[in-house]
Amino acid sequence: MKRLTLLVLILPLLTGCGVSMPKMPSISMPDFSKVSMPSWPSFLTPSWPSIDVHKPTIIQGSVLEIEAVGQLQLGMSKVTVMDLIGSPSVSDPFHEDQWDYIHHSTIDGEEVIHYRLTLIFVDNLLSIIDDSGLGGLFNNTEQ
Repeated sequence: MKRLTLLVLILPLLTGCGVSMPKMPSISMPDFSKVSMPSWPSFLTPSWPSIDVHKPTIIQGSVLEIEAVGQLQLGMSKVTVMDLIGSPSVSDPFHEDQWDYIHHSTIDGEEVIHYRLTLIFVDNLLSIIDDSGLGGLFNNTEQ
């Protein structure tokens, strides 16, 4: 059995080393660079339509209006704030008294608008309005 296995393994190696393989004939290809192509009439020449990549407008988060944000006042209740500017984008169970309104938009794949408004409540009354991240909202409305 060992001899048969050895023979089966060595036989393909020995046959592959022979010079009895036929050679491929060499064929020269004609040089097409010297041949001129016929010119076609312009109405037969295909015109390809231009292809533009569609870049959708993507809006994520809470859309705020400047007028509504301007009406926020310290001492307002949570219900009044929610009626005025809507529910917050982020509801954190560990910070129930902090509401974050976050917005991110990409218009036609180019213009990016993002802003953030943070409201902090103490005893269900609005005590801190952090509007330092609203620069994107104000810059967008001036255009």
